[in-house]
Amino acid sequence: MPYDSFSNEEIPRGTGIMYVKKDGTVFYFRSSKTMKNMLDLKREGRKVRWTKKTISLTTEKKKEEKKESAISKDIEQKIAAKHAAKEEKK
Repeated sequence: MPYDSFSNEEIPRGTGIMYVKKDGTVFYFRSSKTMKNMLDLKREGRKVRWTKKTISLTTEKKKEEKKESAISKDIEQKIAAKHAAKEEKK
């Protein structure tokens, strides 16, 4: 089964639209909503919140990035300094 070129959703058999450009590029669309967003409004699927492309990209980023505030970094530095001071006393 093909996947939507805009939103990366699976297209059920017997539904959807296949759009072929003059240069031979083939796009598959699940609905007219995705087709209009890509061709008429010239949007990118990864930048639109409701698409699966965006959802998969944001979840991957959240897994990779661990957000730390300035306060937590400051606390970690103070703890590391205390441990270093204890090591020096020994």
